[in-house]
Amino acid sequence: MDYATGRYSIVTAPGPGLAAEVKVFAFSLLKPINNGGGHAGVHAAGLGQPANTASFKPFGDASRGGVSLGTGWLAGSLGGAERIVVSQLADAGTVKVFSSGSALDDGPALYLRSPNEHGHAPTFREIASFNPFDGTSGTRVATTSTTTGADLLVSGVASQGQSASVVRYEFVRPHAQATTLQTRRLGEVFSAVGSQPAILGGH
Repeated sequence: MDYATGRYSIVTAPGPGLAAEVKVFAFSLLKPINNGGGHAGVHAAGLGQPANTASFKPFGDASRGGVSLGTGWLAGSLGGAERIVVSQLADAGTVKVFSSGSALDDGPALYLRSPNEHGHAPTFREIASFNPFDGTSGTRVATTSTTTGADLLVSGVASQGQSASVVRYEFVRPHAQATTLQTRRLGEVFSAVGSQPAILGGH
């Protein structure tokens, strides 16, 4: 959800061969509340036109192996907008989760601002990172909704390279002062003979 427009954002990431950059786009259907309010980038793009409101490279400038992408309310009880979750389609298959603000940050900053200032561009920071498999075939991610937010599904292949599986995780805040999340493995939901991670769909 984009706080400036009140609508869902579009989140994109490239496949293999291009720099692994995540981009967030928003569409505005309304005029700013006043001349100083609103998201400058959104309104500059024009009503009904996409505006790139945020971008980041989760695995650094050199990463060109492709990215698997998902969004969802991981650790939804902490509030904030949906998290962005990415994983490497190659190599170690590292999984990372990014947030634009939640209780981990004492709440999204815009909650403490005047409505006229809610148009600031979102800033995403990494709140979790882990390697769910010990293979080198990469991983794929998706989220699946729960009654309190969402859990994460990750597909990958173990180092032996003979069995592809999908594992479900939840994210927890280890203590009240923690600013990052830890994973809790809930169990394997699928397993089959294979040498490549299964393609996932979720949410």
